[in-house]
Amino acid sequence: MTHCNFGRAWLACAGFLLVSPSMSAAAELGLSEALALSASQHPSVRAKKADVQAAQGDQETAKWARYPTLSTEVTTTGKRPQGAVLVQQPLWAGGKIDAQIRMAEANVGLSEAGLSETRNSLMLQAGQQFFEVLRWRQRLQVALKNETEHHKLKSLIDRRVVSQISPVADQVLANARLQQAVSERIQFSRSLQSAQLALQQLVGVPSSSLRQPRAMRWQAQDEAMAIASAKSASAELQRLRTQQLVTQAQIDIADASVYPTLVLAHRRALGASEVGVDPNKTYLAVQFSPGPGLSAKSAAAAARLRMETVLQNAAATERLLEQQVSTSMADLKSIEQQLEPAQALVSATDEVVDSYLRQYQIGKKNWLDVLNAVRESSQAAYSAVDVSNNKDALQLRLMLLTGQLSAHNLAALHD
Repeated sequence: MTHCNFGRAWLACAGFLLVSPSMSAAAELGLSEALALSASQHPSVRAKKADVQAAQGDQETAKWARYPTLSTEVTTTGKRPQGAVLVQQPLWAGGKIDAQIRMAEANVGLSEAGLSETRNSLMLQAGQQFFEVLRWRQRLQVALKNETEHHKLKSLIDRRVVSQISPVADQVLANARLQQAVSERIQFSRSLQSAQLALQQLVGVPSSSLRQPRAMRWQAQDEAMAIASAKSASAELQRLRTQQLVTQAQIDIADASVYPTLVLAHRRALGASEVGVDPNKTYLAVQFSPGPGLSAKSAAAAARLRMETVLQNAAATERLLEQQVSTSMADLKSIEQQLEPAQALVSATDEVVDSYLRQYQIGKKNWLDVLNAVRESSQAAYSAVDVSNNKDALQLRLMLLTGQLSAHNLAALHD
């Protein structure tokens, strides 16, 4: 019986070593590396980069609207086909061309802001998931230690029951608590696997072995300054501000569509021409195409309504950002106040377990007291793990929200 229990305890300790980062053969993934991978290799980032390139191509296309347009035509007069080459240079378009170029330039800025927003969002997710993996890994280590401790207690009570020192009820209770510890360890192992898979989806590489950051470099600020920094650094707000430029250009295009376009044209007839008729013709032309009915006026009104939508979305985003920063700072303050008591509670409960075991041997504590003390010790350790990792995760979140950390200065982490 003793040999069997020792074997189970040895296997549990071996499992502890297997999940320990210092014993992992795989290359460790640091926090800055995880953030860099999510900000550069994720498919969403690559898609946004393609959007930027496409917008830059549209910008180049829009600039060509200032240049002459070359076209050809073939007409049939009687039975004689005749071709012609036509060159048209716009002289005045009521502001349509300038507005189209401004819209193309704004769309480049819009796509770049979308790229930054996607990167920041992915880094936030990757950072939170990174600490989630660390949290479950450390919880699993505590669970393995707890399971090993229950194996020892089970061996102790088995010997006492065989010697008829303790009742069988104590043995049943010890076995029940052991099974609870085993179940807890299995649940934590599954949660760790899920967290690792979620992180892998964000960074694109296996994340079974992570390197714990040495210290987060969050530079504490008062709430008003942090909110102002967050608004200044927010890629989402930048995207909405750029969207205002796009919408204003759309308004200008709609307003200009009610005006005609004045062009200088030159037409050169090809092939045989009538005697005495010059094949070359240069002239001014007025082109006007307001669209069906009063559609131009309706388009201008719709564009102005879209501007109001963008302005209200920006205001809503500012409020949400204020809430996120304020909530994160309040949570961080609360977590920091819990950190030292949580660590002290771990030491205190460990001492209580040792004390109760000694008192149990001399009959001053019963078996249930010992088992409850062990459970309280593991719960205290779980709480300390949660507090420590939540503190780091909140600091990282605030660094990303306030612009202290971005895809371009990840070396500031010093992890």
